[in-house]
This record gives sequence, structure tokens and C-alpha cells, in this order.
Amino acid sequence: MSNASVARRLPSVVMSLIGAVFLVPFIWLVVVAFQAHGSLQISGGGGFTLSHFATVLHGGSFVSAFGNSLYLAVGTTVCTTVIGILAAYPLSRFGSRAQEYFVYVLVFLTGLPIIAIMIPTYDFFVTLNFINSKFWTVWFMTATALPFATWIARSFIDAVPRELEEAAWIDGTSRLGSLRRIVVPMIVPGLCVVAVYTFVNAWSDFFIPYILLQGTNNPASVTMYSFFGQYDVNYSDVAAFALMYSLPPVVLYLIVTRWVGQGFALHGALKG
Repeated sequence: MSNASVARRLPSVVMSLIGAVFLVPFIWLVVVAFQAHGSLQISGGGGFTLSHFATVLHGGSFVSAFGNSLYLAVGTTVCTTVIGILAAYPLSRFGSRAQEYFVYVLVFLTGLPIIAIMIPTYDFFVTLNFINSKFWTVWFMTATALPFATWIARSFIDAVPRELEEAAWIDGTSRLGSLRRIVVPMIVPGLCVVAVYTFVNAWSDFFIPYILLQGTNNPASVTMYSFFGQYDVNYSDVAAFALMYSLPPVVLYLIVTRWVGQGFALHGALKG
């Protein structure tokens, strides 16, 4: 085999290995969820059964935890997407010397570990009696998601020709009207990117709800933690819970896949 042939096949081999690393745990999750006595080993867990799904659904905590997760994820997604657009528009359309530095700050904030601000945030929530409030937790999660959302939304707004807005202004449309009627419809695929990314992160977030919420207000990500006992773990129940817990992001991704693909195509075409 020639060196050129090896070089061509090497990326495919590497990507296949990386895919296998992620696929093996998922296979374990699916198999163990339907085994009577699941363990860390795929084989030897007993026959096929749906009892673990029934146990999770009738356990009392899954429905409320699932609802709490939806509240946090949907609330954070809606607030982040709307505010992100309103913040990204002036960054894209109003040029200034400080604008680029502000964008650099946004990029820096996207890489800031959330644990760095959790101690003062917890103290702030305790002082204002916001602890165990899903409403205020949504706003905090929105604040943590806004830098990345604003940065992404700005790049899509940059791809929309200014001439379209200028033509609308000549016809008497206000700047807010041009944003709503021209810019937003053209960046719907980009908004799908922001929404999916925000939803998935908010849905899977464990640390923030674990610190700021308690008891019946805990989402599914925190409730799953209760399956891990001090001396024993019911792997089949955990796997069944995890499978059901993973459905909303997968369904959302499948719904907006078409928009996401068009978004990158539009973005590249307009930039080119």
C-alpha cells in the first residue's frame, strides 16, 4: 500500500476509532436498559424486560424531574435566543472601535468555567432568597449561555446584506421592524443552531441546578444522581432513565437538522 493511499485512509480510520469510543457506551446503555439484571458488563444481565422503564415512570420523581428539566431548558433557550438576537444586532450593524474588543470579551466569557462564579452566585441567591427558584435559575442559566449565543448570532447577522435593510428603511420601516421582518427570517437556520446548542446544554446541565435547586424542583440531570447509592447501583434503572432522558435533545435535533444544514449553507454563500 502506497504512502498516498495510507494518507487518504488515515482520517477515516481515526474518525472511525473516535466514533467507536462514543458508540460503545451507548450500546451498553441500550442493552442494559432492557436486561433484567444489568451490570457493567453487557452479557449476563438476564433476559429481555421492560420493567425498568415502568419502574422509572411510576417512581414518582421522573415525571416531575422531567417537567423541571423542560422548564429550565425551554425557558433558557427562549430567553437566550431572543436576548442573543437583540444583543447581536447592534454588534453587527453599529461599528465602533470598542466593538471588536467587546466581541473578544464574549469569546473569553464562553470559555470561563462556571465553577468560577458559582460561589458568589450562590451567596447572591441566598441573600435575595432566590434559592430553589426555577424562575431565577433560568435567568442565571440564560446569563451563562448569552456570550456564546450572542457571538454565534452576530456571525449570522453579519451574513445578511445591509442593502436589504436599507431598502426597507426607505419604504418607512423602522430599524426594529427591519430586524423582525428581514433579518430574523433570513437567519432562522442560525437561530436553530443557537437554540439547539442552548437547549442541549441547559437540558444536560447538572452543576447549576445541583447548587441552586433542591428537592422537588430538581431536574432529571440531578434526579438521576439519586440512583447511585453508597454501596450499590441499579444499572438497569439508570440506563432506562438515561434513555428516556436523552429523547428530547435527539427529537429536537432531528426536527431542526434541515434548518441547521441550510444555515451553514446560507452563511457560507453570503460570506463568499
